[in-house]
Amino acid sequence: MLARRLLSLVALAFVALCLAPFASAATTLPACASVASTKCVVSVARNGVPVTYPTAPADPYQVSAITWTDAGTHHFNFTVTRTGVSPFSLDTTDTWNVVVNTGATYPEETFARGRGVSIVRGGSTGSYTVGFTMHPVRMAITDDACGHMGACGGPTSVAPRLFTGYLDGWANDLHYVSDPDDAAAMRGFDLATNADWVSTPLQLDFATHAIVLDVANRHFEPDGTTPFVGSAEFRLPFAMLTRLYLVDDPATLTSSAFTVSAAGGAAPLVVVLVGSSSVHVTIENIAFSKRHLVIRGDTRPLAPRNLRAAHVTRTSALIRFDPSRRRGSKVRGYLATCRSGSLIVRGSGLRAPLRVRGLSPSRRYACTVRAKSHAGLGRIGRVAIPRARG
Repeated sequence: MLARRLLSLVALAFVALCLAPFASAATTLPACASVASTKCVVSVARNGVPVTYPTAPADPYQVSAITWTDAGTHHFNFTVTRTGVSPFSLDTTDTWNVVVNTGATYPEETFARGRGVSIVRGGSTGSYTVGFTMHPVRMAITDDACGHMGACGGPTSVAPRLFTGYLDGWANDLHYVSDPDDAAAMRGFDLATNADWVSTPLQLDFATHAIVLDVANRHFEPDGTTPFVGSAEFRLPFAMLTRLYLVDDPATLTSSAFTVSAAGGAAPLVVVLVGSSSVHVTIENIAFSKRHLVIRGDTRPLAPRNLRAAHVTRTSALIRFDPSRRRGSKVRGYLATCRSGSLIVRGSGLRAPLRVRGLSPSRRYACTVRAKSHAGLGRIGRVAIPRARG
Protein backbone atom coordinates (compact mmCIF):
# COMPACT_ATOMS: atom_id res chain seq x y z
CA MET A 1 0.00 0.00 0.00
CA LEU A 2 1.38 3.39 -0.95
CA ALA A 3 0.38 5.13 2.25
CA ARG A 4 1.92 2.49 4.49
CA ARG A 5 5.18 2.63 2.55
CA LEU A 6 5.16 6.38 2.83
CA LEU A 7 4.55 6.37 6.53
CA SER A 8 7.20 3.79 7.29
CA LEU A 9 9.77 5.87 5.46
CA VAL A 10 8.73 9.17 7.01
CA ALA A 11 10.29 8.11 10.29
CA LEU A 12 13.50 6.79 8.78
CA ALA A 13 15.21 10.09 8.06
CA PHE A 14 14.72 13.82 7.89
CA VAL A 15 16.49 14.08 4.55
CA ALA A 16 16.27 12.03 1.38
CA LEU A 17 12.94 10.93 2.76
CA CYS A 18 11.69 8.97 -0.22
CA LEU A 19 14.97 7.51 -1.35
CA ALA A 20 15.84 5.28 1.57
CA PRO A 21 13.18 2.55 1.25
CA PHE A 22 13.64 2.23 -2.51
CA ALA A 23 17.37 2.83 -2.87
CA SER A 24 17.92 -0.45 -4.72
CA ALA A 25 15.03 -0.06 -7.14
CA ALA A 26 14.11 3.61 -7.42
CA THR A 27 15.33 5.89 -10.19
CA THR A 28 15.75 9.62 -9.67
CA LEU A 29 13.75 11.63 -12.18
CA PRO A 30 15.69 14.21 -14.23
CA ALA A 31 14.28 17.56 -15.29
CA CYS A 32 12.33 17.50 -18.54
CA ALA A 33 14.63 19.00 -21.14
CA SER A 34 16.39 18.07 -24.34
CA VAL A 35 18.09 15.17 -22.56
CA ALA A 36 14.87 13.72 -21.08
CA SER A 37 11.39 14.27 -22.49
CA THR A 38 9.51 11.55 -20.58
CA LYS A 39 9.71 10.15 -17.04
CA CYS A 40 10.95 13.49 -15.78
CA VAL A 41 9.94 16.53 -13.73
CA VAL A 42 8.24 19.15 -15.90
CA SER A 43 8.17 21.99 -13.37
CA VAL A 44 8.16 22.96 -9.69
CA ALA A 45 6.74 26.26 -8.41
CA ARG A 46 6.05 27.88 -5.04
CA ASN A 47 3.36 30.55 -5.01
CA GLY A 48 3.67 30.76 -8.78
CA VAL A 49 7.46 31.33 -8.70
CA PRO A 50 9.59 28.59 -10.35
CA VAL A 51 11.77 26.50 -8.01
CA THR A 52 15.02 25.11 -9.36
CA TYR A 53 15.00 21.41 -10.24
CA PRO A 54 17.25 19.49 -9.85
CA THR A 55 18.11 21.32 -6.65
CA ALA A 56 21.60 22.05 -5.36
CA PRO A 57 22.57 21.54 -1.70
CA ALA A 58 22.53 25.28 -1.00
CA ASP A 59 19.08 25.90 -2.51
CA PRO A 60 16.45 26.95 0.08
CA TYR A 61 14.11 24.16 -1.00
CA GLN A 62 15.06 20.59 -1.84
CA VAL A 63 12.88 18.65 -4.28
CA SER A 64 13.38 14.93 -4.73
CA ALA A 65 11.48 12.87 -7.32
CA ILE A 66 11.73 9.16 -8.04
CA THR A 67 10.06 6.34 -9.95
CA TRP A 68 10.07 2.59 -9.37
CA THR A 69 8.11 -0.56 -10.19
CA ASP A 70 6.70 -2.87 -7.53
CA ALA A 71 5.02 -6.15 -8.54
CA GLY A 72 4.04 -4.71 -11.89
CA THR A 73 2.70 -1.42 -10.53
CA HIS A 74 4.52 1.71 -11.71
CA HIS A 75 4.96 4.45 -9.08
CA PHE A 76 6.05 8.07 -9.11
CA ASN A 77 6.79 10.18 -6.02
CA PHE A 78 8.09 13.62 -5.12
CA THR A 79 8.91 15.27 -1.77
CA VAL A 80 9.72 18.90 -0.89
CA THR A 81 11.87 19.89 2.12
CA ARG A 82 13.67 22.99 3.41
CA THR A 83 17.40 23.63 3.71
CA GLY A 84 19.19 24.94 6.82
CA VAL A 85 16.21 24.51 9.17
CA SER A 86 13.90 21.67 10.09
CA PRO A 87 13.34 19.96 6.71
CA PHE A 88 9.61 19.49 7.22
CA SER A 89 8.76 23.05 8.22
CA LEU A 90 7.29 24.33 4.99
CA ASP A 91 4.89 27.25 5.27
CA THR A 92 1.38 25.78 5.27
CA THR A 93 0.01 28.91 3.56
CA ASP A 94 2.26 28.44 0.53
CA THR A 95 0.86 26.95 -2.66
CA TRP A 96 3.09 24.40 -4.37
CA ASN A 97 2.67 23.12 -7.90
CA VAL A 98 4.65 20.11 -9.10
CA VAL A 99 4.17 18.59 -12.56
CA VAL A 100 5.67 15.19 -13.37
CA ASN A 101 5.87 13.46 -16.74
CA THR A 102 5.05 9.78 -16.16
CA GLY A 103 5.88 8.60 -19.69
CA ALA A 104 3.78 5.65 -20.82
CA THR A 105 2.28 5.24 -17.31
CA TYR A 106 -1.11 6.89 -17.04
CA PRO A 107 -1.45 8.39 -13.52
CA GLU A 108 -4.63 6.50 -12.65
CA GLU A 109 -4.52 7.13 -8.89
CA THR A 110 -2.84 9.76 -6.72
CA PHE A 111 -2.08 10.12 -3.03
CA ALA A 112 -0.76 13.24 -1.32
CA ARG A 113 0.27 14.69 1.99
CA GLY A 114 -1.27 18.04 1.36
CA ARG A 115 -4.35 20.22 1.80
CA GLY A 116 -6.61 21.80 -0.80
CA VAL A 117 -5.22 19.35 -3.35
CA SER A 118 -5.99 19.78 -7.04
CA ILE A 119 -4.83 17.14 -9.53
CA VAL A 120 -4.55 17.76 -13.27
CA ARG A 121 -3.85 14.84 -15.60
CA GLY A 122 -2.67 15.64 -19.10
CA GLY A 123 -0.27 14.78 -21.89
CA SER A 124 -0.85 12.03 -24.42
CA THR A 125 0.00 8.38 -25.01
CA GLY A 126 3.64 7.77 -24.10
CA SER A 127 4.03 11.18 -22.48
CA TYR A 128 1.41 11.52 -19.75
CA THR A 129 1.65 14.20 -17.07
CA VAL A 130 0.21 14.69 -13.60
CA GLY A 131 0.20 18.03 -11.82
CA PHE A 132 -0.24 18.50 -8.06
CA THR A 133 -1.32 21.88 -6.66
CA MET A 134 -1.63 21.98 -2.85
CA HIS A 135 -0.60 23.39 0.52
CA PRO A 136 1.76 21.65 3.00
CA VAL A 137 0.20 20.03 6.07
CA ARG A 138 0.98 19.66 9.76
CA MET A 139 1.81 16.07 10.80
CA ALA A 140 2.32 14.45 14.21
CA ILE A 141 4.00 11.13 13.53
CA THR A 142 5.34 7.99 15.16
CA ASP A 143 8.50 6.08 14.32
CA ASP A 144 6.58 3.00 13.16
CA ALA A 145 3.70 4.76 11.36
CA CYS A 146 1.30 3.25 13.93
CA GLY A 147 2.22 -0.26 12.86
CA HIS A 148 0.82 -2.34 10.04
CA MET A 149 -2.82 -2.01 11.17
CA GLY A 150 -2.85 1.59 12.32
CA ALA A 151 -2.52 0.88 16.03
CA CYS A 152 -1.51 4.36 17.22
CA GLY A 153 -2.49 4.00 20.85
CA GLY A 154 -5.44 5.25 22.86
CA PRO A 155 -6.73 8.65 23.99
CA THR A 156 -3.57 9.36 26.03
CA SER A 157 -1.05 8.51 23.28
CA VAL A 158 1.55 11.14 22.35
CA ALA A 159 3.30 11.49 18.98
CA PRO A 160 7.11 11.73 19.31
CA ARG A 161 7.61 14.00 16.29
CA LEU A 162 5.91 17.06 14.82
CA PHE A 163 6.31 18.23 11.23
CA THR A 164 4.90 21.75 10.95
CA GLY A 165 4.89 21.72 7.14
CA TYR A 166 5.08 18.46 5.17
CA LEU A 167 4.45 17.95 1.45
CA ASP A 168 4.68 15.10 -1.01
CA GLY A 169 2.73 13.41 -3.78
CA TRP A 170 2.38 9.95 -5.31
CA ALA A 171 0.93 8.53 -8.52
CA ASN A 172 0.50 4.99 -9.81
CA ASP A 173 -1.22 3.03 -12.58
CA LEU A 174 -3.54 0.85 -10.41
CA HIS A 175 -1.96 -2.37 -11.65
CA TYR A 176 -2.23 -3.73 -8.11
CA VAL A 177 -6.04 -3.88 -8.49
CA SER A 178 -6.86 -7.44 -9.60
CA ASP A 179 -10.39 -6.79 -10.90
CA PRO A 180 -10.16 -4.90 -14.21
CA ASP A 181 -13.65 -3.44 -13.75
CA ASP A 182 -12.70 -2.06 -10.32
CA ALA A 183 -9.50 -0.62 -11.77
CA ALA A 184 -11.38 1.03 -14.62
CA ALA A 185 -13.89 2.54 -12.18
CA MET A 186 -11.15 3.89 -9.90
CA ARG A 187 -9.33 5.66 -12.72
CA GLY A 188 -8.98 9.26 -11.58
CA PHE A 189 -9.29 8.59 -7.84
CA ASP A 190 -7.34 11.08 -5.70
CA LEU A 191 -6.75 10.91 -1.93
CA ALA A 192 -4.94 13.28 0.44
CA THR A 193 -4.57 13.37 4.22
CA ASN A 194 -2.27 14.53 7.02
CA ALA A 195 -2.96 11.47 9.18
CA ASP A 196 0.02 9.36 10.21
CA TRP A 197 -1.59 6.15 8.92
CA VAL A 198 -4.26 5.63 6.28
CA SER A 199 -5.71 2.52 4.69
CA THR A 200 -5.30 2.58 0.93
CA PRO A 201 -6.88 1.95 -1.41
CA LEU A 202 -10.38 2.77 -0.25
CA GLN A 203 -12.43 -0.28 0.64
CA LEU A 204 -15.49 -0.67 -1.61
CA ASP A 205 -18.37 -2.38 0.19
CA PHE A 206 -20.85 -3.30 -2.51
CA ALA A 207 -23.23 -4.98 -0.04
CA THR A 208 -23.88 -1.75 1.89
CA HIS A 209 -23.08 0.70 -0.94
CA ALA A 210 -20.33 2.23 1.16
CA ILE A 211 -16.76 3.45 0.77
CA VAL A 212 -14.60 2.91 3.85
CA LEU A 213 -11.40 4.73 4.80
CA ASP A 214 -9.54 4.16 8.06
CA VAL A 215 -7.20 6.87 9.37
CA ALA A 216 -5.08 6.77 12.51
CA ASN A 217 -2.80 9.04 14.51
CA ARG A 218 -1.50 9.51 18.05
CA HIS A 219 -4.00 11.58 20.02
CA PHE A 220 -1.61 14.32 21.18
CA GLU A 221 1.18 16.29 19.55
CA PRO A 222 4.65 15.95 21.16
CA ASP A 223 3.85 18.50 23.90
CA GLY A 224 1.40 15.97 25.36
CA THR A 225 -1.42 18.50 25.70
CA THR A 226 -2.34 19.65 22.19
CA PRO A 227 -4.76 17.24 20.48
CA PHE A 228 -3.72 16.49 16.92
CA VAL A 229 -6.42 17.39 14.39
CA GLY A 230 -6.50 15.62 11.06
CA SER A 231 -8.08 16.01 7.65
CA ALA A 232 -8.77 13.92 4.57
CA GLU A 233 -10.02 14.76 1.11
CA PHE A 234 -10.70 12.64 -1.91
CA ARG A 235 -12.10 12.80 -5.41
CA LEU A 236 -14.50 10.04 -6.50
CA PRO A 237 -14.88 9.74 -10.30
CA PHE A 238 -18.42 9.24 -11.59
CA ALA A 239 -17.38 5.83 -12.95
CA MET A 240 -16.47 4.75 -9.42
CA LEU A 241 -19.84 5.97 -8.15
CA THR A 242 -21.63 4.19 -10.99
CA ARG A 243 -20.02 0.89 -10.04
CA LEU A 244 -20.61 1.30 -6.31
CA TYR A 245 -23.75 3.42 -6.01
CA LEU A 246 -25.45 2.52 -9.33
CA VAL A 247 -25.21 6.10 -10.56
CA ASP A 248 -26.60 6.13 -14.12
CA ASP A 249 -27.54 9.81 -14.21
CA PRO A 250 -24.50 11.64 -12.79
CA ALA A 251 -25.67 15.05 -13.98
CA THR A 252 -28.41 14.95 -11.31
CA LEU A 253 -26.16 14.00 -8.40
CA THR A 254 -26.52 16.18 -5.32
CA SER A 255 -24.51 16.38 -2.11
CA SER A 256 -27.57 15.15 -0.19
CA ALA A 257 -27.09 11.74 -1.82
CA PHE A 258 -24.05 11.12 0.39
CA THR A 259 -23.64 10.73 4.13
CA VAL A 260 -20.30 10.49 5.92
CA SER A 261 -19.88 8.98 9.38
CA ALA A 262 -16.78 8.72 11.54
CA ALA A 263 -17.12 6.17 14.33
CA GLY A 264 -15.13 6.49 17.52
CA GLY A 265 -15.25 10.17 18.39
CA ALA A 266 -16.70 13.59 17.77
CA ALA A 267 -18.24 14.13 14.36
CA PRO A 268 -15.86 15.86 11.93
CA LEU A 269 -16.82 18.64 9.53
CA VAL A 270 -17.77 17.17 6.14
CA VAL A 271 -18.28 19.01 2.85
CA VAL A 272 -19.45 17.18 -0.27
CA LEU A 273 -19.20 18.96 -3.62
CA VAL A 274 -20.53 17.51 -6.87
CA GLY A 275 -18.57 18.51 -9.97
CA SER A 276 -18.92 17.84 -13.68
CA SER A 277 -17.19 14.46 -13.60
CA SER A 278 -16.60 13.60 -9.95
CA VAL A 279 -17.60 14.10 -6.33
CA HIS A 280 -15.12 15.79 -3.98
CA VAL A 281 -15.33 15.00 -0.26
CA THR A 282 -13.45 17.07 2.35
CA ILE A 283 -13.33 15.93 5.98
CA GLU A 284 -11.88 18.36 8.54
CA ASN A 285 -11.45 18.36 12.33
CA ILE A 286 -10.82 14.63 12.63
CA ALA A 287 -9.98 13.75 16.23
CA PHE A 288 -7.88 10.65 16.89
CA SER A 289 -6.46 8.05 17.75
CA LYS A 290 -8.20 5.91 15.05
CA ARG A 291 -11.25 6.80 12.98
CA HIS A 292 -13.38 4.66 10.71
CA LEU A 293 -14.73 6.94 7.98
CA VAL A 294 -17.69 5.55 6.04
CA ILE A 295 -19.16 7.28 2.99
CA ARG A 296 -22.57 5.91 2.06
CA GLY A 297 -24.39 6.79 -1.11
CA ASP A 298 -28.13 6.87 -1.61
CA THR A 299 -28.79 7.91 -5.20
CA ARG A 300 -32.40 6.72 -5.26
CA PRO A 301 -34.86 9.36 -6.50
CA LEU A 302 -36.65 11.60 -4.05
CA ALA A 303 -40.36 11.26 -3.33
CA PRO A 304 -42.92 12.33 -5.94
CA ARG A 305 -44.59 15.64 -5.06
CA ASN A 306 -48.09 17.08 -4.93
CA LEU A 307 -49.85 13.74 -4.79
CA ARG A 308 -53.62 13.58 -5.20
CA ALA A 309 -55.99 10.70 -5.90
CA ALA A 310 -59.57 10.35 -7.09
CA HIS A 311 -61.93 7.58 -8.23
CA VAL A 312 -62.60 7.22 -11.95
CA THR A 313 -64.91 4.25 -11.34
CA ARG A 314 -66.16 2.68 -8.13
CA THR A 315 -63.32 0.13 -8.26
CA SER A 316 -60.47 2.13 -9.81
CA ALA A 317 -58.69 5.40 -9.15
CA LEU A 318 -56.03 7.64 -10.67
CA ILE A 319 -53.09 8.90 -8.65
CA ARG A 320 -51.58 12.10 -10.00
CA PHE A 321 -48.28 13.65 -8.90
CA ASP A 322 -45.32 15.76 -9.95
CA PRO A 323 -42.22 13.75 -10.96
CA SER A 324 -39.60 12.67 -8.45
CA ARG A 325 -36.40 14.66 -8.43
CA ARG A 326 -33.40 12.61 -9.47
CA ARG A 327 -30.09 12.61 -7.60
CA GLY A 328 -27.88 10.24 -9.53
CA SER A 329 -30.13 7.46 -10.76
CA LYS A 330 -32.63 7.73 -13.61
CA VAL A 331 -36.34 7.37 -12.90
CA ARG A 332 -37.54 4.28 -14.74
CA GLY A 333 -41.17 4.33 -13.72
CA TYR A 334 -43.35 4.52 -10.62
CA LEU A 335 -45.00 2.02 -8.31
CA ALA A 336 -48.11 2.68 -6.23
CA THR A 337 -49.05 0.37 -3.35
CA CYS A 338 -52.44 0.92 -1.70
CA ARG A 339 -53.56 -0.78 1.51
CA SER A 340 -56.84 -1.01 3.37
CA GLY A 341 -56.54 -3.42 6.27
CA SER A 342 -55.39 -6.71 4.77
CA LEU A 343 -56.34 -5.68 1.23
CA ILE A 344 -53.47 -4.60 -1.03
CA VAL A 345 -53.68 -3.35 -4.63
CA ARG A 346 -50.92 -1.99 -6.82
CA GLY A 347 -50.48 0.09 -9.91
CA SER A 348 -47.43 1.01 -11.97
CA GLY A 349 -46.44 3.02 -15.01
CA LEU A 350 -43.70 5.05 -16.58
CA ARG A 351 -45.18 8.37 -15.46
CA ALA A 352 -48.17 9.99 -13.79
CA PRO A 353 -51.03 9.33 -13.52
CA LEU A 354 -51.02 5.78 -12.18
CA ARG A 355 -54.22 3.74 -12.35
CA VAL A 356 -55.06 1.51 -9.43
CA ARG A 357 -57.69 -1.18 -10.05
CA GLY A 358 -59.52 -3.70 -7.88
CA LEU A 359 -60.55 -1.30 -5.11
CA SER A 360 -63.34 -2.10 -2.70
CA PRO A 361 -65.78 0.84 -3.04
CA SER A 362 -66.57 0.93 0.66
CA ARG A 363 -62.97 1.18 1.81
CA ARG A 364 -60.48 4.01 2.16
CA TYR A 365 -56.95 3.19 0.95
CA ALA A 366 -53.62 4.58 2.15
CA CYS A 367 -51.17 4.62 -0.77
CA THR A 368 -47.44 5.02 -1.19
CA VAL A 369 -45.87 6.05 -4.48
CA ARG A 370 -42.18 5.52 -5.21
CA ALA A 371 -40.00 6.06 -8.27
CA LYS A 372 -38.17 3.03 -9.64
CA SER A 373 -34.46 3.21 -10.53
CA HIS A 374 -31.40 1.00 -10.87
CA ALA A 375 -30.39 2.16 -7.39
CA GLY A 376 -33.70 0.89 -5.99
CA LEU A 377 -37.09 2.33 -5.11
CA GLY A 378 -37.03 6.02 -4.28
CA ARG A 379 -38.32 7.94 -1.28
CA ILE A 380 -41.98 7.45 -0.39
CA GLY A 381 -44.76 9.82 -1.34
CA ARG A 382 -48.12 9.30 0.41
CA VAL A 383 -51.72 9.87 -0.65
CA ALA A 384 -55.15 8.50 0.31
CA ILE A 385 -57.92 7.20 -1.96
CA PRO A 386 -61.30 7.96 -0.37
CA ARG A 387 -64.29 5.65 -0.37
CA ALA A 388 -66.24 5.64 -3.61
CA ARG A 389 -69.35 7.80 -3.61
CA GLY A 390 -72.82 6.51 -4.12
